[in-house]
Parts: sequence; structure tokens; C-alpha cells
Amino acid sequence: MKKSGLITGSISVLVLTVFFILISPVFTSKAGALTAAYLYLSRIQSNVNGVAPNTVEYVLAIDTAQTIPSGGTVTISFPDADDAGWCRTVGALTVAGVASSIVDYAATNWAIDAVMPDSGSALTAVCAQGSGASSVDKITISNVGTLTAGTTYGVKITNGSTAGVIGTAAAAGEHDVTVEAKNGATIDSSTFGLYLVASDTVVVSATVASVPSVTCSISTSAVSLGSLYPGGSYATVNHTISTTTSTTTSGYYWASYGAGDGSTDAGLYKSTATTYLIASTGSGTIGLTGVNAEGFGMTVSDPDAAGAAIVPADFSDGTAGTFGSLDRTVAGAQMILYQNGAQASAENATITYGARAGTSAVAGSYSESVTFVCGGYY
Repeated sequence: MKKSGLITGSISVLVLTVFFILISPVFTSKAGALTAAYLYLSRIQSNVNGVAPNTVEYVLAIDTAQTIPSGGTVTISFPDADDAGWCRTVGALTVAGVASSIVDYAATNWAIDAVMPDSGSALTAVCAQGSGASSVDKITISNVGTLTAGTTYGVKITNGSTAGVIGTAAAAGEHDVTVEAKNGATIDSSTFGLYLVASDTVVVSATVASVPSVTCSISTSAVSLGSLYPGGSYATVNHTISTTTSTTTSGYYWASYGAGDGSTDAGLYKSTATTYLIASTGSGTIGLTGVNAEGFGMTVSDPDAAGAAIVPADFSDGTAGTFGSLDRTVAGAQMILYQNGAQASAENATITYGARAGTSAVAGSYSESVTFVCGGYY
């Protein structure tokens, strides 16, 4: 009898179980992981207190694995041990959808596709502080519109105008953050680590050195040799050139060239009929003391005698009546003075022009334009 009773009871339990399964709905979990997410912090230094200039802003990008219906929330929950670190002051924050951020990873789920939509009422965000065990700092964004799977939405969170203030946790190191998109039982979430450093700022310093430079000057722009007589003696006239360099300059140079008659040679030229050129015969020197000598040239004095400045031999003023000859145009420019070394104080050199008219020289007005070029070695 006992055995029969046991069999009858077992059959009853089995029937009831089958009946319960047939009439009961199947439970389906609506929770899933976010397809993609990132949280960009404008500061990754620990203990940023949120007070200007030590403010921080967050940009959150999420792509849900399922559609989250309109009217839900998005929350960012921080570690239990970080209470009052991420949410420095409780209250409303400033929140706005964004369509992109500086850290968008192009052509992936981590590139923001659209601003986070609202539900018809504007997005709001509130910063709440944790207090004790199982209570954490949390930022809650409300009035979120429909989040469609496959779309990455962006939202930026900053300090509120009067209430909520966000910062970072007090300690450097990894801090696990949970992001959740939710409306009722429909939930997608992900947890990931944010790493804070003791200092996120590198101070770059530099000293701007004085720019290497050369100061060049010419004492006048016009001189006159006076009257030259055919077959007479030579005449001279002079002016100065001056050079100064910065201490960081390695040296300087002077070069010069003439214009002459515009085609033949440099020298004093009578451009009206009957034209005539008292020539400077190109490279080398011109002696103006010999019988029937004719020509035009110049010398340069050594500005520091036995110092670093050097006058090329052709333009040396060591022999009376001998002058360095000029060539014409830029192509014919010749070095007349140079120095390997800085020149802290002004150093002057005397330019002396010498000219003599031969017996066949034509009476009239003559001129030559001597161009000087000065520069530095840097």
C-alpha cells in the first residue's frame, strides 16, 4: 500500500510540474554588454578637484548591443573606494550630446556617429556621491532618447553652473568604472578600467638665445674725387664702413662690385657724348703712379691691425698709389674684408677710392656706383 501511495504521489507531482511549465512564461534576460564604449577624461591626473583651473570634462561614447527604448538613463558608476572623488559636489551637471570627439577611432564602433538623443525633454545629468560600503559616486543622465544598436552615441559632461562638480579620484592607478544604458528591464552595460597618473602635465621650458646678427653701416652714400686732369696725378677720397656682431655670430664679411659703363668694365664712366670709361680693369690691382697710368680702384684699411679682421691683398692700402680693381655686376663681386670671430663693438674700416685720368681722357662728368654687401657667418 505504501508503494502504491508513493507511485500515485509521484504521478501527481509530475502532472503538476508539466502543467506549470505549460502555463508559465519563459524568463528571458534583457541584460547585455555594450558593443563598444569609451570614456574620455580631459585630465587623467589623480585628485583633480574640479575647481578652476583644475577642471575636468568627460566625453562618453557608447554603442548598445540592443535597442534601448526612449526615456531611459545612462549611468557612470565609479569604484566604492573612490567616494566623493569623482563627484566632488553633488547636484546637477551640464550635459550635451556630441557628434564627435578628439579620440574617435575612425571607421570603427569607437567613432561617434550621432549625438545622444533626448526623449523630448532635454538631457539632464546629476552627480551623486557615494557614502560608505556599497554606495558609490555615480553620474546619471536622464531623459535619454531611443538608443539604436549599431549606432555609437556621444555625450559630454562638465561641471554644473552652480551645483555639481566633477573631478578625479584621489589615488593614482586603475579605477574600474561601469557604464550602463537602461530602460526598465532592458539593460546594456560594460565595466572597464580608467588609469590615473600622479601628474598628467609636462612642463616644457626653453631659453631663447639672442639671434646671431651683424650690424653693418656705410658712413655716406656719395663722395667726390674732385677734378682729374688728363695726364695729371691721381686723386683719392674716402669714407668708412662699420661692422658689429652679436656674441653668438661667428664672423662677418664685406664684398663690393661696380657698374662702370654697363657692358665693358667697372670704373668711372662719362655716359654723355663723347663717352669715356676710366676703367677698373677687373681682378688684381691697379697702379696709378706710372707714366700715363689711368684707372680707378679702391683700398680697404685693416680695422684691427694684427686682429682677426683680414683685408685681401688686392685691396690692401699698404702701397701708396696702388688700388684694388673692381669688377662689375653681382657676378663680379669681390671680397674686400672678412673676420672669423665675433665683433662685439663697432669696428671701422676706411674705404679709399683712387682715380687717375690718362692723356686721352675726355672732359666731362664721370661717376661710378660701387655697391657694398655685408653679412655674417653663423
